[in-house]
Amino acid sequence: MVTEPVTTVDNDNSRITIKEIAEMARVSKTTVSRVINGKPDVSHSTRARVLDLIKETNFQPNLFATGKTAQKINHIGLIVPYKTHNILSNQYYVDVLQGILDEVERCDYYLFFCYVQKKNYVEIYKQKRVDGFILLSPGALHHSIINELKKEGIPFVSTAKVLDRPDIPFVEVDNYRGAEMAVEHLISLGHRRIAFVGKPSLTSNHDRLLGYQQTLELHGIQVDERYIQRVEASSVESGYEVMNQLLRMEAPPSALFSSCDIMAFGAMIAIQEQGLKVPDDISVIGFDDILLSSNMSPALTTIRQPAVHKGALAARQLIGYLSSGTKPLSQLLDVELIIRASTGLAK
Repeated sequence: MVTEPVTTVDNDNSRITIKEIAEMARVSKTTVSRVINGKPDVSHSTRARVLDLIKETNFQPNLFATGKTAQKINHIGLIVPYKTHNILSNQYYVDVLQGILDEVERCDYYLFFCYVQKKNYVEIYKQKRVDGFILLSPGALHHSIINELKKEGIPFVSTAKVLDRPDIPFVEVDNYRGAEMAVEHLISLGHRRIAFVGKPSLTSNHDRLLGYQQTLELHGIQVDERYIQRVEASSVESGYEVMNQLLRMEAPPSALFSSCDIMAFGAMIAIQEQGLKVPDDISVIGFDDILLSSNMSPALTTIRQPAVHKGALAARQLIGYLSSGTKPLSQLLDVELIIRASTGLAK
């Protein structure tokens, strides 16, 4: 143990620095940093002395500061290229975040939120505040983010496939197959006037639209562009507005395939406000199978995707790359048709 009277040091950790710990232990700041970061090349006696001082002084290391001298700091940045409200109001994104957080915690990493409006993610990486990034569901409007990350050689994994960017490692579900399953289910119930609502700037929605169109054509049903509704935001409000527009048509659809459950909820509200019933008058099918889908009235038929698992895999891919240098491989996950009460026979 050191001979300096450590009892004179105030236990307010805001007044204790790594430099002071180093002085009391008669070692360099680098040695203290190596002890904090669990590096092996520190003698047993020195490590014990530093750890004793850290405990006695209630020292809390600044993880960002210690990262400046460490090769890895066990911080992952999450780039959120959308307004926070749009993320937190959609249970799908919350589920993806839950998977990311679970895996990050399991691997003893920390998660650092980076909002694209701040445009500071490259600088954060250069300051060694993060080891790499997870990019949350980027769309066609976010190529500039990807280009910057690629230009700087920054490790990252996306939670969505990006159109025309096969060089981007991603964890995604088979959106085309999900749309195919949804439309085939509606066709099996006798529906021919099937509408689609989605946000094609997202590659996931682009693939769902493509699956919708090609499945109709495969079954000899002509694609009617009037039934395809494109929105700027995936929300209850957009689903509500689109359904009202469709209901005003001379020949409204008998069924709606919504590219997400959230918009399907809005569509069902619009249908019911017009004095119509789901599925007696119009069938509705969604995509995601968020928790609320099974609790709607009627319960929503939907395509289930493993959102929590997707988030966890994205984090696992990135952490594996940071730990071993093994390049992340893109993964395509299976989806499942969940039949509930919102779809029925066409009249």
